[in-house]
Amino acid sequence: MNRLPRRITVALQGGGSLGAFSWGVLDRLLDVPGLEITAASGASAGALNAAMLVQGLAKGGPTEAQHALEILWRRVAVASGSLDFAGGDLLQAVLTPILRAVRRSGPEFTGISLNPLGLNPLRSILDGLLDPGAFGRPGAPMLVVAATRARTGEPRLFCDGEVTADVLLASACLPHLFPAVDIGGEPYWDGGYASNPPVRALIEAGAPSDVVIIRTTPTERSELPNGTAAVRERSTELAFGAALRQELRSIAHAQRLLSEHLEEELPPSSPLARLQSARLHMIGADTEFRALQAANSLDTSWSFLTRMRDLGQRTADDWLEQNLSSLGVASTLDLSGCELPLIARATGVGVLGEAADHRIPA
Repeated sequence: MNRLPRRITVALQGGGSLGAFSWGVLDRLLDVPGLEITAASGASAGALNAAMLVQGLAKGGPTEAQHALEILWRRVAVASGSLDFAGGDLLQAVLTPILRAVRRSGPEFTGISLNPLGLNPLRSILDGLLDPGAFGRPGAPMLVVAATRARTGEPRLFCDGEVTADVLLASACLPHLFPAVDIGGEPYWDGGYASNPPVRALIEAGAPSDVVIIRTTPTERSELPNGTAAVRERSTELAFGAALRQELRSIAHAQRLLSEHLEEELPPSSPLARLQSARLHMIGADTEFRALQAANSLDTSWSFLTRMRDLGQRTADDWLEQNLSSLGVASTLDLSGCELPLIARATGVGVLGEAADHRIPA
């Protein structure tokens, strides 16, 4: 017998226009009776999705959340000129030349040279749509948004009422397109560099143990890129995927150590107990993502966005059919291959004087 309600955390990767895939996945998750999203995290496009999701759930429930997500991506489509709303001409005039320049640009192009006025069309997209007052109110899901400290490369996680339009702009600030976003005297870049998306921090803070990661990048590519532009695009893709790999490695390592060496039962509310009991799941479309070019992440046409939304809906339908019964019971994401490889010294003694099968902490 299924236990209801099932409470879950969703963690949403960035990925530019590929974030419309997450829109489609969320649209389906919100339709599942008894499935409650009570915490959400995200970086970059994932942060925008998370904010609209939480705002909608806080103000009107699943239907309102679905509506807010659709309005967000309809507004994004204005950047390609494929849809209209007030201010759309400005967005098209600002963003379209920038995207064209990025597609043909080399390393010598910077955010300043491509966008000398420092205009950010995301601000117009959020204007009149975002309601930060919905975050952190009683009954609202937890919201965590990641940005990267430009000076140090460290992540900064903004929670609930800390999330503003500037925080979302910082989380989605690609430095080759837009100037850094200043928050409290600190310049921030895209959250995808440092925490894409936040996972472990939510688990330790008490978010639901079932964490559904919605991935918008392929887990691997079978062929090496050919040519300068392709290498540059793949390098960016690797950089934005590294944060998630590190998150999963850290969780896998912690769970293994806890299962092998913990002798006493932990208080259920402790961060270590939460890590030990965390159940991870992942929804992605590897085959379809591998068929895309990295430059597709800049395609803001309505036709491409709805194509990604539809892919997200189909992928979520398949995932739910196979895995819904596992929520609240067991992980469906295998973390066994996430830890770092073994290192053994020639003497057979590990780097800390232990046996040669010592693992480096994640």
